[in-house]
Amino acid sequence: MTPKGTKFLFGLSAFGFIAALVYGLGTGGDLIGVISAGYSGGVGEHAGYAILVALGVVAGALGVMMAAFRDADPASVAQIAVTESLPPAEPPAGMSYWPLVAAFGVAIMAVGAVVGPGLFLLGGVVLVAATFEWTVRAWSDRATGDPEVNRTIRNRLMYPIEIPAIALLVIGGVALGISRVFLALPKEGATIAAVIVSVVVFAGAAVLATRPKINPSVVSGVLLAGGLAVLVAGVVGASAGERDFEEHGGEHTEETGEHGNEPADEDGSGAGESGVTDEEGA
Repeated sequence: MTPKGTKFLFGLSAFGFIAALVYGLGTGGDLIGVISAGYSGGVGEHAGYAILVALGVVAGALGVMMAAFRDADPASVAQIAVTESLPPAEPPAGMSYWPLVAAFGVAIMAVGAVVGPGLFLLGGVVLVAATFEWTVRAWSDRATGDPEVNRTIRNRLMYPIEIPAIALLVIGGVALGISRVFLALPKEGATIAAVIVSVVVFAGAAVLATRPKINPSVVSGVLLAGGLAVLVAGVVGASAGERDFEEHGGEHTEETGEHGNEPADEDGSGAGESGVTDEEGA
C-alpha cells in the first residue's frame, strides 16, 4: 500500500515536469531541448523552466524518501512488519497553513507569467518552500505519539533554515511590491502612500505587541491579507508603468570670460564686442 503522502509527492513531481515542458515550449523552446533540459536545444525562458524542473526533482526525491520510510503511516509500517499491533496514530497537532501558502505561490507564478520573469521566479520559490515545509510538517506530526515531542523535532530541524529564509523572502517581496507602487505614483502621491503604509505597519505592530495572547490564526490571516494586498498593489503598479522622471542638469554652456559675460577669445583675453584691443588703444 502506497501512503497518501507519497502519492501526493509523486503527483506533484509529475506536475512539475509536465508544467516545465509546457512552459518551455510556450516560451520559445524546442521539444528536444526542453526534454533534454537544454542539453541539445533551447528551453525557452530559463528562470521559469528551471523552477518547474526543480519542483519536479525535489518532489520526486521527497516522494522516494517517503516511500522508503512508509510516510510514518502506522498501517503501512504494520503491513511490512507483519504484525497486528499497530503503533498509536495521533492526529495532527494543529492546522497547517502551508497548503494556503503553496496556493499563494501558484497565484504569484500565474501573475508572473504575464507580468515578468522576476515575479514568476518569486512565486516558484514560494511554492517550492511551501511544499518542503508541508512535507516536513506532515512527517513530524506522526513521528511519535506525543504532539509536543513532534513539535520539538520539527522546530529543531526547520528553525535554523526557515527563519532566515522567510525573513529574506518577505523583505524582498514587500520591497519589490511597494517599490512598484511608489514608482507608478506621482511624486506627491508616493510620499502620501509611504506615510500611510508606515502608519499602518506601526499600528499593526503596536496592536500585536500589546496583545501577546492574540489567536495565531488571526495573526496568520492578517499577514496573509497584507501580503496579498502588497502583491495586488505591486502588480497594478507594474502594469501602470513608472512615472516620468525629470532630468536634472542642462547642457554645458560655452566657456565664459573672466567676468562670465562674454565668451572668451581664443587667446584667452576675454574681450567682447565692446572691448578695445591693445592696438586700438595705442
